[in-house]
Amino acid sequence: MRKNKGFKELLMVVISLILLLTGCSSNTSNTSGSDENPTKSITLNAVSFLAKDNPLTATIPDWMKAVEEATDGRVKINWRGGADVIPISEQFEALNSGVIDVNFTYVGQYQTQLPESLSIALSQLTPWEERETGFYDTMVERHKEIGAIYLGRWLTGSPRIWLKEPIKSISDLENMKIRSAPNYNRFFDDLGIASAMIDPAEVYTSLQTGVVEGFVYGGLSGPRKEGWTDSTKYVLDIPFWTQNCTILMNNSKWDEISKEDQQAIIAATAQYEKGMVDYYTNLDVEERKELEKIGVEFISLPEMDKQKFLDMAYRSEWGFIKAEKPELVDTLRKQTTKGE
Repeated sequence: MRKNKGFKELLMVVISLILLLTGCSSNTSNTSGSDENPTKSITLNAVSFLAKDNPLTATIPDWMKAVEEATDGRVKINWRGGADVIPISEQFEALNSGVIDVNFTYVGQYQTQLPESLSIALSQLTPWEERETGFYDTMVERHKEIGAIYLGRWLTGSPRIWLKEPIKSISDLENMKIRSAPNYNRFFDDLGIASAMIDPAEVYTSLQTGVVEGFVYGGLSGPRKEGWTDSTKYVLDIPFWTQNCTILMNNSKWDEISKEDQQAIIAATAQYEKGMVDYYTNLDVEERKELEKIGVEFISLPEMDKQKFLDMAYRSEWGFIKAEKPELVDTLRKQTTKGE
C-alpha cells in the first residue's frame, strides 16, 4: 500500500513533467530499425541526482557525446537536470515507471530493492577490471530484476567524513550528528554516529547553525564550491569504499534501441569510464591543494583505529549483503576483490 501511495504522489510530478516535455517526444523514428541496418533515432530524457553545475557531474556530457558518436547520432541524451527536475528520492521510481529514460544515480537510492548493488561501492577494482572479472555482467543481470539496465559508472573516488572539529580516536565519532545518506547508515550505526538525512540545499545552514557536526561526501570536489567548508575545516583522511554512482536506463526504453546500437553504447561506456577515472583522480589531487590553501586540514587516526574504521566499513556492508543475498555474496566478493 505504501508503494502505491508513493506512486500516486509521484503522478502529480509526472503530470507536471509531461506538460513540461510537451513537444519534446523521446522518440523520433525516421524509419523502422533492424539489427542489420539500424535507422531508428531516439532521444532519451535523463536526470541526475546532482545538479548540472556540480563539479562531480563534469564528465556526464562526455558520456552523452560518446553515446551519440558511437551510434552515429541515432541515440541522443537530453540531460534535463537534477533535483530541480525530479526530487532525488523520486528519481528511481520515475526511471522505473518510464517518466525518464536515463538516471545518473547512486545505489543508495535503490539498495532496498537490490541489496547486492551495494557491492559496487565495495569493489577494489577499476571499472574495466570489473568487466574482466564478470562483475559488470553480474550487475547487468541483477539490475534487470528491478527493471533497469546497468550501463556502468559515471563517477570515481572514495567517501570521507568531514568534521567541524578534529578527532583523535574512532570513539570520538560516537553520538556525533553527521549529514549522511541511506547507503552509509549501517556503517555509521556501527560507529555510533547519529546519521542525519538533510537535503543538499539545507546542508550549509545545518552546518552553520550546529544542527550537524559534519557530513560525509563521496569525493573531495564539491564541498568547497557549496560553501560547506566555511564551517567544516577537518577531513578525516581515511577514504573508504568507492563511488557507487551508476548509469541506469529504463529497461523498456533500452529494448527500443537496436542490438547494434546497444552494443555500441556498452562499448562507448567502457571507453568513457577510463577517461572518467583519470579526470576525477586528477581533480581530487588539484582540489586537495585548493582545500589546504583555505585552511582545511586532513587528519588521520592511530593505525589501530584506522584499521578498525576500515574493517567496520566493509564488514557492515558485506554482512548486510550476506544476510539479504547469501547465494550471491561469495561470487560478488570474488569478482570485486583484488587478488581473488
